[in-house]
Amino acid sequence: MAVGSNAIVSPSSYLAIGRETTLGTYTTATSSIDFLSCSMKTTRETKVLEEIQRKRYNSRIIPLGKSIEGDIEAYFTPALTSSVFLLQNALGGSVTSTEVTAAASYSHQFDIGSMNLTYSSLCLNERKGDATSGKIWQYSGVRVNSLEVSCEIDDALKMKASVIAMDSTLSGADIESDLTLSCANPLNFISGRLSVENSFASLTSSSFWHIQNFTYSLNNNLKSDAESRRIGSDTLQVLPIGMGSSELNCSIRFDTTTAYDAMINTTKLSAELVFEGDTITGSSLRESLTFEFPVVYVSDAGDPEIGPDEILKSEVSFKILRDCSSATGFAVRATVVNGVASY
Repeated sequence: MAVGSNAIVSPSSYLAIGRETTLGTYTTATSSIDFLSCSMKTTRETKVLEEIQRKRYNSRIIPLGKSIEGDIEAYFTPALTSSVFLLQNALGGSVTSTEVTAAASYSHQFDIGSMNLTYSSLCLNERKGDATSGKIWQYSGVRVNSLEVSCEIDDALKMKASVIAMDSTLSGADIESDLTLSCANPLNFISGRLSVENSFASLTSSSFWHIQNFTYSLNNNLKSDAESRRIGSDTLQVLPIGMGSSELNCSIRFDTTTAYDAMINTTKLSAELVFEGDTITGSSLRESLTFEFPVVYVSDAGDPEIGPDEILKSEVSFKILRDCSSATGFAVRATVVNGVASY
């Protein structure tokens, strides 16, 4: 068959996610995710040896190391294990699962860590195309370098995980028969809120800012340059985590100077993002995702720009810091409520 003479289309593709107990050792990736886009890509750059060869063109080249990275964008669905796997790896810490009072409901608390616990990394199995003509890649030693969680009016809650992998293999096993289709619904804008108060203890569900959209960004600053490689291999040998940083941005109608005053006075605030979804089967509770930020500061109050005829709007940005008032203080904590007993 001539190159480019056929066509492979995307609707029959799949992406499955698993967890590794040893960084870089592929296990099984059998938790499927319905994704909006997946840009996993393996590249190998080359270096032309620039020598004096008595000619105008160089003639020799050497291969450099493999680079494997990409973005996975999907709606966040609490009932899907794959969504939770990405969230857990992005935060990189411990998971505390507790059965709540309502039957068949469980609360899972995810803390910030250094990706050094039982499940230190992920693995992926992705088929690009259909079962007959599609090509299958396996990715090992996958870690979430950055995570964005966002939502806007008339849309569902999205997550975008930018990941780095240690290695990839083409012609992996087709595992479509092991994947389970899910009818679970993602979270959406209707049952969401952003609460901002002067203290963490003051946060309530009845006091919130009337935002139109938000983006929460977390960056792990993974170390994937030459220092993480070695002579004798073309792949990463380690993938250490760096200093973490987080930021929260939102759009809001401008009607007070509350955000501006907090920025000018460097006022210490606390914030909480909560989104609720469907009622859990056999329970009276709803699926949910919560982000807690004990310490935030307004870094940009978003002074509104005045147009010819429009509602004034502010783009407000928050810096997120660690609570240093106690040894157990944290910068961000995520909690998922669903019908899964543990992770």
